[in-house]
Amino acid sequence: MNKEQLQQAVELSDRIFLKQPEQPSMGVSFPLIFRPGINHSYGVSDGDKLVSFMGFVPFTMNVRGASLRVYSIGSVCTDPAYRGQRLAGTLLDLCMKHAEAAAAPLIFISGARSLYTRAGARHFGRAIKYRLGDAVADALEARSAQDIHVRPMVPEDLLAVHDLLTAREAAYALTPTELGRLLEASAYANVLRLEQQLLVAEKNGRVTAFAAIGVPGERMTASRPATLVEWAGEAEAASRLLAACMRGFQLPELVATLAWQDDSLGALLQAAGAEAETVPNDGTVYLADGRELLRQLRPFLPPGALIAEGQHGPYRYRAGGKTIELDDEGLLSLLFDPASPYRLSAEHPPAFSPIPLPYLSGLNYI
Repeated sequence: MNKEQLQQAVELSDRIFLKQPEQPSMGVSFPLIFRPGINHSYGVSDGDKLVSFMGFVPFTMNVRGASLRVYSIGSVCTDPAYRGQRLAGTLLDLCMKHAEAAAAPLIFISGARSLYTRAGARHFGRAIKYRLGDAVADALEARSAQDIHVRPMVPEDLLAVHDLLTAREAAYALTPTELGRLLEASAYANVLRLEQQLLVAEKNGRVTAFAAIGVPGERMTASRPATLVEWAGEAEAASRLLAACMRGFQLPELVATLAWQDDSLGALLQAAGAEAETVPNDGTVYLADGRELLRQLRPFLPPGALIAEGQHGPYRYRAGGKTIELDDEGLLSLLFDPASPYRLSAEHPPAFSPIPLPYLSGLNYI
């Protein structure tokens, strides 16, 4: 894709995805896809007309000291007059080859259409979806320290918020400048037709928690209730922040989906009476190269515990004196799902802890 084609991609994406004229353009919501630069996305043109597009964006994930190369796929669209010709499938094939050449073993996809699952994309990981109502907000306020002050985020908070976000167990690697662009773009909130609010919690003059929350507004008709988009920091301060947001914006309900490793905040929400539902991480993931994935995750894995015999396995998993053969789906389950059937055997305890990933529908949503 070149600069001129990217503008066509914005116009095509707007035509396919925007449900209300008040929704911001996809070019505004997704700067990592549509702003000119070294571009990774693919498209199909009929003459000078772009007729199919697949947004493809590289990231680095920092996971407990290890560094993972990944790509994300989103804004996938085809002109209705050109559907049924397997154009999106062709673009997906190109993206998969691109990821292999870049030694990026994982491709995260913001969707679970048959286009992706037929090609080998799978649900992955684990998250907990909490629903907070008035009673939960009351309980959170009562249980949190009273010297926590909640206020809107201001530009001077950006570096502190960046520190909080990058200190998480699993986080996207972003510079403060990139973070500022994503905060302004509010991609996921725009998709849900919510208005993003940025809040911080302070204690003794120090920013200790942050949250981006999409709330229903007057400009667009919301497609979801108020939704937590991103959070970071101390769990108690974050819980107070969520309660203050519900009170300040008069929200009858707030949905907060947390990656499984965010158990400190999750425990506070559950203790306050929030309804909890276990769900997969959002979207699907394609394993482009299992051997390369194990190489990049080497800091987590005891020597000899997991061996890849090929790019897509089979994989030999050794634990408790027993060896199990896994395919791509089994490997993803073992690595990223704490409730994987391959690690729930009392007779054969797992050889390593589950590996956390960020919850995908956050500020870096593609």
